[in-house]
Amino acid sequence: MAASVRLVLRTQKARADGTCPVYMRVTANRRSRFVASGVFVEPRHWNDAKGQVRKGHPLAPAFNAKLQDLLMSTQESALSGGSAEAVLQRVTEGSGSFTVFFNAYLASLDAKGRFWEWKKFRVTLAKVEQVFGPDVAFSDLDRHALVRFERYLATKLGNSRNTVLKEMQRLRRVIRQAVREGVVKPGDDPFLTYERPKAERTDRRKLTLEEIRRLEALNLDALPSLALVRDAFVFSFYGGGMRFSDVVALRREALQAGRLEYRMLKTGTLVSLPLPPAALAIADRYLEKGKRAKRPFVFPFLVAGEDADPVRLRRRIASHNAKSNEHLKTLAALAEIDRPDTVSFHVARHSFADYARVRSGDLYAISKALGHASLTITQTYLKSFDRDATDRLSEQLWNL
Repeated sequence: MAASVRLVLRTQKARADGTCPVYMRVTANRRSRFVASGVFVEPRHWNDAKGQVRKGHPLAPAFNAKLQDLLMSTQESALSGGSAEAVLQRVTEGSGSFTVFFNAYLASLDAKGRFWEWKKFRVTLAKVEQVFGPDVAFSDLDRHALVRFERYLATKLGNSRNTVLKEMQRLRRVIRQAVREGVVKPGDDPFLTYERPKAERTDRRKLTLEEIRRLEALNLDALPSLALVRDAFVFSFYGGGMRFSDVVALRREALQAGRLEYRMLKTGTLVSLPLPPAALAIADRYLEKGKRAKRPFVFPFLVAGEDADPVRLRRRIASHNAKSNEHLKTLAALAEIDRPDTVSFHVARHSFADYARVRSGDLYAISKALGHASLTITQTYLKSFDRDATDRLSEQLWNL
């Protein structure tokens, strides 16, 4: 069945100035897709019966010429063969569709195996579609639309200021990629006139070395599940603040001659550093057990072959992470650590970063151990610990 094509004014997408976008509606097999034209007019200037801008509009000749070209090219596509779905796809791909571009961006992340980024960007797209509908055009995303999206995240979804900022950053990243690929003109980037929200100070939970050692000292012989999580957490701390995903997927060959060398799952960054005796002692216990069981991983979270499929691997990691975080709250309570309900596996990473800063102050070395792409990221990461540093300085100076 051939697709039907019609120009329509979508009043439900009205902008702050009262203008509404004109879309090409392509219908096939009782399914409609809307293709943005880039034309915006007030409802009083739109002739729905004729599908054109009324003559009273000062730009009517130019707008109607543009709309007629789009209408003819779309009708030609609909008549030139192929299934109705194929027509819809061709029309959408050439329409300046933000939704199509975003989905292509997601596909590229998936193809590169960047699962965590793919997952977060997929959530961002879902939120965009909650606000603007399932077919969003680049022309829909002006400064007013960005403000509207920001307010929706904060008021309707209850996202924190930092979560809102991250969502806006992901949106900006996709649009900047569209600019680089020539899909969007540099001057049409809506972020040029949009002021993003400021980040708010976060309270990164961390443990002191003394608290880490209290965890180490717990007798967990009768509680092997808790012992595994405790050992993985402590190993993470001594191993440069390893992420949970990297601890879980750590293979035996990553430990050689007292060194830890692995490639981060999240970023692909290679990390290499010597391990202290406490970390080596933990690893040796599990390596010996794993040798008898012919286990390829240091810690027995995964079984052989579970890292063959990147998607399955990350799902298994997410499942183990949730369980481990629950166990850590129990462990923190057993070790009489303050606010045990706030302890999660990522606290090992925070704790290492703060301990390393206090003991060495070498920002470059800390950045390399954490696997950060730049010193700026490390500075931002450590910023939340600044208050503690100034408190310690005052105590030393004034005996407070």
